[in-house]
Amino acid sequence: MHVLLDRQGWMFSIKTYLASITALYIGLAGNLSRPYWAMATVYIVSQPLLGPTRAKGVYRILGTLLAGAATLLMLPHLVETPLLLSAAMSLWLAGCLFMALLNRGPRGYAFLLAGYTTAFIGFPAVTSPELIFDTVVARSEEIILGTVVAVLFAALVFPASVRPMLTGRIGNWMGDAAHWCRQILEGGRAHAPRNRLAADLVQFEALIEFLRRDDPRHAGAAVSMQQLRERMLLLLPVLSSIADRLGALRRHGDGLPDGLESLVEDIRQWLEAPTESPTHDQLRARISALKPQVDGDLQHLQLASLLLRLEELVDLWADCRALHQAIEQGSAPQDASHYRINTGSVAESRHVDYGMALFSALSAGIALMSYCVLWIGLGWEGGGNGAMMAAVAAAFFAAQDDPAPSMMSFLVWAVVASVVAGIYLFGIFPAVHDFGLLVLLLAVVFLPLGVLLHHPKTMLFALPLTVNLVALLSVQNTYSANIQSFVNSAVAMFIGIGFAVVMTRLFRSVGAEWTARRLVRQGWTTLAEAAEGRGQQDRERFAARMLDLLGLLAPRLAATPEGSDIASVDMLTEARVGLNILQLRRARLELPERSREAVERILAEIAAHYRRQAAARRPLPGDEALRGRLDASLSRVGGVAACKARDEALMGLVGLRFALFPDAEG
Repeated sequence: MHVLLDRQGWMFSIKTYLASITALYIGLAGNLSRPYWAMATVYIVSQPLLGPTRAKGVYRILGTLLAGAATLLMLPHLVETPLLLSAAMSLWLAGCLFMALLNRGPRGYAFLLAGYTTAFIGFPAVTSPELIFDTVVARSEEIILGTVVAVLFAALVFPASVRPMLTGRIGNWMGDAAHWCRQILEGGRAHAPRNRLAADLVQFEALIEFLRRDDPRHAGAAVSMQQLRERMLLLLPVLSSIADRLGALRRHGDGLPDGLESLVEDIRQWLEAPTESPTHDQLRARISALKPQVDGDLQHLQLASLLLRLEELVDLWADCRALHQAIEQGSAPQDASHYRINTGSVAESRHVDYGMALFSALSAGIALMSYCVLWIGLGWEGGGNGAMMAAVAAAFFAAQDDPAPSMMSFLVWAVVASVVAGIYLFGIFPAVHDFGLLVLLLAVVFLPLGVLLHHPKTMLFALPLTVNLVALLSVQNTYSANIQSFVNSAVAMFIGIGFAVVMTRLFRSVGAEWTARRLVRQGWTTLAEAAEGRGQQDRERFAARMLDLLGLLAPRLAATPEGSDIASVDMLTEARVGLNILQLRRARLELPERSREAVERILAEIAAHYRRQAAARRPLPGDEALRGRLDASLSRVGGVAACKARDEALMGLVGLRFALFPDAEG
């Protein structure tokens, strides 16, 4: 109930309703064949904030034009062979959906629209294929009209910038990161802040795109956001490594060495109060002063590794602060160069699951094709509406692990929409004779629905209810409602969505645990490839890839049943293993031959370990022989003449030793 009392929600609803009525009026005045499509498009495109509305509008127009071109290519040539036309439409839907699933950002929306808009344009046109060009033009005009009106109203009528929301979100992220930093430096190991941070960082790219669309003046802030995301991604494994090193030194040694405890406490205070002493440069100087001689002694290596990670922490956090300040000011970063990052490689390192995307896309295509076979077999003249809705339902929820529950909800609210539409069409509209009265009567339903669209939780059912209601009302210049035609269209819609639900349950539904296992196996395979010298060898790019996996994995691990072996996997630890592998591979080339061969055998054993885990689909204990080789290599490499390659190799070996065998004594 509190949702309906939200002032911002009512402002959004009134603005969106006025935009939709404006689009409908223009469509009616222009004598468009289906002006209500323009009204529905306004509700589809409109978002509470300007940036997302502009982004969605741009990609909706692109998707519509692509769908129109595809329809013109397919329908005239295949309309005489309904099964071939259905197969072509289904393959087109699957192909577009595959591309949409590969593009997790706003760009994927264009492919999603292109997939199911072809069904919206093509299937109703099979009875009059000679008019297909006019039909494509008319549908494109109606959708583009609705999109342009939605964007204009969003930009001109009480525009809501994305900046305040982003400032709040980034402040929360910085707070989560600082809280986790302090917990680790105090000896805690809470996972909640880091999992929340990783999951949020997965959404960062979409927010950057929205900021760019929000206002050209925010281009500098978008650059700052991109750089902040890159540093926060690398902050996660650095903090995880610090937690392990501090824990090991406190457990197995005589406490922290002289000066280190006070340094850790000062860093913790610096995270809380950046304007007070000590400064970043003073902390760096104190870290350098504590660095021991790097040799084969495990205690020295642990301390050196810890101090190296503390150095990275203060550099990364200093940059994060500078970037946060730049974002709040809406400018490009002035001073964020303490930690150098290969920016181009990080931006291209998202995890892409081609197999799962193909499986999901083909499942949607099969659902549409199955309905079309039923439609053609029955010879049902009004069944085209069901094909349209089967395409929408199959495509719209394809990115979910188990789309069936959401599709069932879609079906339920479609039924509600048909009941409300029936009341309007046959109980109210016969008495309506002017546009002004129509506007007032529609406002009774659409204004509360607009408030529900403003909130993410209620939007999930409010959007299908609103759009289906607009489509079923079919407002045109002349009242021509026919109860037989209405019932036929509504039943076809229910059967189409229901068929998509059934086919999805048969072919597609998987649980969060199944997807979590798949993501974990992808991570293990990536680690094996890194150890074998294949795959992404750039440090920042590799870290971004593994942490993208962590962000996708975190919410799914939270949904796995208690006691599941996959819930024990810590992808952040795996990311640290990968970074140490890359460091070791780079350093081994300048070691003496015997040391290099020993390191290469270790890398081969690590690759085999992760290959075994991926094949077994569950975590396996590390081989004690591998631990022995790591300890032996630490001693052997420690005896090599001092040089940069030796120090890097020792850091890589000790990192692997404590990431793979954290509880084993040195």
